[in-house]
Order: sequence, then structure tokens, then C-alpha cells
Amino acid sequence: MRRTGQSTVAVKILHPSIIHHEAQTILHLSNALPRSRLYGLVPCEVGTVWGESLTSYLNRLGWRHGISPRTLVAQEIVPFLDSDHWLDSSLDSIGKFSCGLAMSLNGMGSFAKHWSTILERLTTRADLYQLTLRSWVGDLQSHRSLREKPVWCSTCYTEWKDKHLPIYQPLIWMLQSVTICTKHNQRLEDHCPHCKKQQSVIAGKTLPGYCTQCATWLGTVDRGGTTDKITDETVNWQKWVLRALDELRSVDISSSIVRWERFFANLVACIQAKGTFTQLAKLTGVPRQVLYRWFTSTDRYTPSLETIFEFCYACGVTPLQVMANDLISLERALQDGVPHQTPRSHRSFHLLNREQCLELMQAVLNGQEELLSLRQIALRLGHGASTLRYHFPQECALITQQAQEYRRQRGERHIVQLCNEVRQIVVALHAQGIYPSHSRVRMLLSKPTFMRVPEVQEAWREARRNLGLDSKL
Repeated sequence: MRRTGQSTVAVKILHPSIIHHEAQTILHLSNALPRSRLYGLVPCEVGTVWGESLTSYLNRLGWRHGISPRTLVAQEIVPFLDSDHWLDSSLDSIGKFSCGLAMSLNGMGSFAKHWSTILERLTTRADLYQLTLRSWVGDLQSHRSLREKPVWCSTCYTEWKDKHLPIYQPLIWMLQSVTICTKHNQRLEDHCPHCKKQQSVIAGKTLPGYCTQCATWLGTVDRGGTTDKITDETVNWQKWVLRALDELRSVDISSSIVRWERFFANLVACIQAKGTFTQLAKLTGVPRQVLYRWFTSTDRYTPSLETIFEFCYACGVTPLQVMANDLISLERALQDGVPHQTPRSHRSFHLLNREQCLELMQAVLNGQEELLSLRQIALRLGHGASTLRYHFPQECALITQQAQEYRRQRGERHIVQLCNEVRQIVVALHAQGIYPSHSRVRMLLSKPTFMRVPEVQEAWREARRNLGLDSKL
């Protein structure tokens, strides 16, 4: 057999100076910053009023790594959560969280701060705190500013897709007070045009811009030939909201977190000096009793961001102007007795009837009324759950405990039913000569995901042992 010729490899001898230079380069690289755990994805429009929201960033970050956002949460976020913000790493638990409660990640509370800090550490980015309302609105203690479900502008989605730009959700779309897209003067969509369902906050299997329920592209909306005309008044109001938000955001970036004590302190000083609580209530559409509660230390009530905006809009001032004690427009409106703008608030404010509230709550606790959650009781009484907790802390705690116990017992009954169902499926499959494997039983179970519950799995093993299968289990 002939010996084949071997190819030669030319080795270049480097000059000592080159070797020294490369050694210095390696030494320099060894002093570089450590690599991030996650890709340092750049947020969209960060530092502007159209800046991206934290949940939108989380969705895009997941797909940037080639996995679903919920999987990213389970693998990378949950292990770093402390006891106060703990979340079960199972996809079922994360799925429930992603459908609604995850909206709080865009807000002003501890959840938003904690998650943004974790993502900053994992991506080594220092600007992700700007993707939450805390960097815009500061220390305003309010839980009624965010929407429950995401909304979007179909025209924005289409334009971004045509221009090959990232599809994302601006933080302003998460606010209840923002109802239209001022770029296109059209209302923000809140239901998929195909399946008519609302969107999950953190996506499971769909890319940004596609329905999280049916995977339909959301950039095209078929309204059936009908258009919802938007008045000039609504457009002016929405532009004013964006301007007010941009002012607050600029203050937080340039100096420090926005402090709302100055807002209420300057406002009450102006009102008390003029003695115009009643007149101000008429100008803004906010009842005098409600206004008075904004400023009293014994019965302090913090209004929502939307309510503050509506109040300031009617007075002709922005929240930042009130904080700076620039109240010329407000004083002029009080003097003339005419609002600067038509009051936006058309909501009814109900005074608290303590006897009526106590009567209903006691009836629920005593079993005289059907079992209701605190939220359901609040809806029936026409008040917020936070208002009831403030005035009736003991009764609300007992109602919450009662509802939790009911849900626990209902869950136990459900598990017992599923265990019985598993036993019946195993027996039926064995009678047909079919091996009752875990996957086959799971396919026939009415709630397949519950097959992972320890009690249900034990019922499956027990049923197999009773049939003489897998005796070692």
C-alpha cells in the first residue's frame, strides 16, 4: 500500500516584541469586567417618554436567549427572589403570575424594584430601573395606576415590523390614564381581534407583537368597518398626560426620586390660605370630603396617579409645577371660578357608610350571606378593598382568612377527586390490556397538569401496585 503524502503546516516565528504585545493584551483582557449571566439587551427608547416597560424587556430578553420568557423567569429570576417576593418555580405557578399579577413589575412597589435589581445584576446593565414607574413617579403610594392587562397600538406594531425594529411595549401603555396612541391618534387595543381575549403580561409561547392566547399578529385590527372617533378634547388630554409624565421622569433622572410630600404640602397651603376647599371641589369635580382627606394626617388618603392628573389638568398646572410651588394658574382658576380645562373625572365618589359595611361583612362572617371575597364585598359596597382594610382591619383580616380556608378545602376536595379519577383510569386501561404508564394516564386525566401533584402521583403508583404492576414502587 502506497504511503500518501502528508501536508505540511507552516509555522511562523513571531518577533519577541509581538509576543510581548500579545501578552500585554491578554493581561489587559484579564482585568476586563466579568461577563454577564444574561445578554445585556439594550432597552427600547430608554430615557424617553416612550421608554420600554420592564415586562416588555423581560419578554424580549427571553426570546433573545431562545427560550420562552416564562422559562427564563423560572430558571434565572426565581432563584434570586427573597422570601418577601417568593414565586414558585413551576411553570403553572409562573403562568398564573404572568397572566395578571406580573403587571406590578412595572409599578412603584417593592416587586418592581426587586426584579429590576435582579435583572440589572444578571445583565450588568445599570438602567433597567428606568423601565418601572418608580423612576417616573417616585414614592407615590398608589396601587391603582397600572392596568390589569397589557394594551397596544396596532399601527405602531405594524410600523415597527415593516422597519425591522424591535416590537415592544412602552411603559406609558401600562398606565390606566393613557388610553390612546398620540402618535397615530387611535385608541389602544386591549383584546385580540381574532380570539377576543386579553393578553398575558409575560408571554408563554409567542413572540412580541403576537397574541399570547392564539398567536395571531396584533398589528392588524379588523373593526368591521366601524371606527371609534377620538375627540380633540381627548387628544389634548392625552398629550397633557404625556407631558406631565415626561416632566416627572426628567426630574428623577436629573436629580433624585420624586417626593410627593411637596405636592400635597404646597397644595394644602394654597387652599387653606384661600379657604377654597368647596370652590376647588366644584372646579375639579372631586367632592370636598374626598379632597379634605388628601391633606388630613388622621385620615390620610393617597389618590391614584390618574386622579392627580385629572385634578391638575382641570386646575391648569402639572404635578411638577405644584411641587415647585408654581401655582399661578391654579390661583387664577380659583379667583375666576372657572376651570382651566373641563374636568375629566366623571367617576362617582361615595361616602363610607360604616353601618352598611359592617352589616354586610358580619353577615358574610356569620354565614348569613354567601361566601364572598374581600374584593367582591368591596364591589358590592361601591368602595375599594384598600378603603375597607383601612376602616375595618379586623373584619377584613377575618374575611381574608375565611376565603383562604375555603380555597384550601376546595383544593383538597379537588385533589381527592383527581386521585379517584386516576385510579379509575389505571383500572380501565389495565382491563383493556393497555399499560397504564404515567404519560398515558396523564393524557386521559381531566386536568393533565395536576398529574405532577404528589398526591395524584401516589394514587397512580398505588393503583398500579394494587394491580400487581411495579411492585417495587
